[in-house]
Amino acid sequence: MKTKRLLALFNFALLLCLAESVFAATATNTTTPTGTAELKALLMPVSSLQGHFQQVIKSEAGRQLQTSAGKMWLKKPGQFRWEVLGKEPRLIVADGKKVWDYDKDLDQVTIQKLNKAHTAAPIFFLTGDVNSLDTDFEIKKLPLVDGHCLKDSDSCFELHPKSSEGSFQWIKIGFKAKTLNEMELLDQLGQVSIFSFKQVQLNPNIPDSQFRFTPPKGVDVLTND
Repeated sequence: MKTKRLLALFNFALLLCLAESVFAATATNTTTPTGTAELKALLMPVSSLQGHFQQVIKSEAGRQLQTSAGKMWLKKPGQFRWEVLGKEPRLIVADGKKVWDYDKDLDQVTIQKLNKAHTAAPIFFLTGDVNSLDTDFEIKKLPLVDGHCLKDSDSCFELHPKSSEGSFQWIKIGFKAKTLNEMELLDQLGQVSIFSFKQVQLNPNIPDSQFRFTPPKGVDVLTND
């Protein structure tokens, strides 16, 4: 149980930092210095996004530590909803100013301010200012191998944070037919988080109410500024 809680905390940090942001390279993959303009061109037309996700966390040795699945919603500027379904349900909501982390098992809600460290994260760059991407990251495009990159994408990019204080070493993001398809992240501890996205819809009409959260009666509410 303690391990699961630590992983849950890691997941929360990953989403806020997914700022620490939006996984594992092979020795045969090389990168080229291009890609920033192409990545911006893919993200620029996206004002909102929703879909389903699956997440796998692996140790440095490749051992599977945790899996989860659920739904996500994103909307510019800075709005985000990540809902983990199943045996360990969890809900993380950002309205552009605050972030609510609701752990249903613990019957607890943690509230944080959405600051620049969070908005610099790739999970949030999808809802933020695309033009500032190269301010926070070194961006390279990954080459295609046998017609695809990463696991099953046709356009992939590798991002390295320019700040050395982040919680990840690099992030890779893959698109298929110009739609978000998969992501990989290597953290400072050597753990790899792998995300695959399904049923992704671009620019759906998502009401702002989807990004608001009122803690249920009786739950513990913690504020972390």
